[in-house]
Amino acid sequence: MSSRSRDLVLSLAAVAALVALAAGGWSVVRARAEGSGAVQSPAPVVVPTPGPTASEAPPAEPQYETWLVGKAVGEVVVRTRPSDEAAVKVRLEKRNYHDYPTVVLVDTVRTVDGVTWHRVWLSVRPNGSRGWVKEGQLAFYTTASKIEIDLSERLLRVYRRGELRGEYTVAVGKPALPTPTGFYFVNQKLKPADPGGVYGVLALGISAFQPDLADWPNGGPVAIHGTNQPELMGQAVSHGCVRMRNRDVSEVGRLVPAGSPVVISE
Repeated sequence: MSSRSRDLVLSLAAVAALVALAAGGWSVVRARAEGSGAVQSPAPVVVPTPGPTASEAPPAEPQYETWLVGKAVGEVVVRTRPSDEAAVKVRLEKRNYHDYPTVVLVDTVRTVDGVTWHRVWLSVRPNGSRGWVKEGQLAFYTTASKIEIDLSERLLRVYRRGELRGEYTVAVGKPALPTPTGFYFVNQKLKPADPGGVYGVLALGISAFQPDLADWPNGGPVAIHGTNQPELMGQAVSHGCVRMRNRDVSEVGRLVPAGSPVVISE
């Protein structure tokens, strides 16, 4: 083979090798990009942007529970279902029998045929009663306070914005007339005429009733109130109410607005 012919063959072999390498390399890249066989578009280049500084960061959402409280603006008609055709469960006056503004605690909200209805907890027998109120009868505000009462420990705890703000020893209902367990709400705040009397300096009415005292005035409602017998704290001695030292119930009254939930458990 002449020198010129040998050079030509080598050149062709080199070109063939380059073509094979190029073809092989493209095959690898294509296979990785295609995955299952579908051709993919190149991913755009992401240009990183600096994150917000601490001062520029958006405020975090509150990590605590809040509840919606309804305050009567006139007579409140509570129905058994969210419908004008439903039976009336109870009618509430703008102010209750102690001339305190009527409040309810909202459970759920529903829109029916363009009308908003609120299902609310009520301060009526039996304990835990709820009903539906049509829009326009209540004004609303929120509360982030909650009371929890542990009857077995004889302890009342107050939470505000998710934080424990106070823990207090209390007296509870006697075995024959126990403090009823359940989910309730503060429905009124009353200052007794005699701060040195059996109800102390403050009474926080709640939406519970002692089941066996239906013949008592107003149906035997339960309250969290002060006392003139602080030596009985930690005992089961009342007719269903929760008694507190006067300084303690005054502090709870400052922390807990009307309408706030009250959870009573064994």
